[in-house]
Amino acid sequence: MTITTRSIAQHESEWIYSTFLTKQLNLSSLNDYIHQIPHVPLIVELYIFICGYAFNPTMVPLWLGLVNVLTRTGLSDNTAVKFSGTTINEQWGKLLLTIDSSKRRHVNMTFYLATVLVTLIFTELGKASFATTRPKIPTTGYATIMNADDDDNINPIKWKRRFGSLVASLKSKHSFPSGDSSQAMNLCLFFLRYVPTTSTSAAVVTFGSHAIPMRDVALFSLFLPGVVFARVFYLCHWIEDCIGGVSLSIEIGCTRLLCTCTSIATEE
Repeated sequence: MTITTRSIAQHESEWIYSTFLTKQLNLSSLNDYIHQIPHVPLIVELYIFICGYAFNPTMVPLWLGLVNVLTRTGLSDNTAVKFSGTTINEQWGKLLLTIDSSKRRHVNMTFYLATVLVTLIFTELGKASFATTRPKIPTTGYATIMNADDDDNINPIKWKRRFGSLVASLKSKHSFPSGDSSQAMNLCLFFLRYVPTTSTSAAVVTFGSHAIPMRDVALFSLFLPGVVFARVFYLCHWIEDCIGGVSLSIEIGCTRLLCTCTSIATEE
């Protein structure tokens, strides 16, 4: 047997998975390939697990605490505020500096929690609207025997997801868009735009006139792709779900940025 969540024809029978993007990039076959990866070394799966579990509801306090700590340390020296180089970030830093030092971190924590809730609302609305089918977990669970061909006595391969049950816990019924992928992008954008670093403590990468902290480069280049891959690897989502989640979060983030710019400009 093979780990077959459903055939390509079944997958593409839902219109959201039969778009030009899916067919041109051959995403159905790529979904199938990732789902059928037999197993990976434990150290590799630990990284995949951390990314895949990062936005389980139980992890929200961790991210709030991180925003708290980074905001407090990033604004500890009023002369060394360093955001990612855009006007809005500099304005946001100046706005935070007008708030009492004991309350700044709470403002950013509340702001981040609000973005989490807004993102959650829109992803759940999307899931209810599209009502797409998630990949199916094998009846034998996250540890079973798969074979390279149809003969069960030839080439037995152990298919295993060590942390599958944990990663898949507390997931909703429908698949599109991916809530974890949208929350991952939301976190990356929030850190990039609203969580300060100090010029003395953060290495930066320069892109034109923008100085991007290495922290944010790592989030976008390592953490975000890790979350997307993990959600597919653990049979929680299809690649299209993750693309949809990331795109949704970008749209929400752009709207938030526009509203924040307008609000700060009005106050000035």
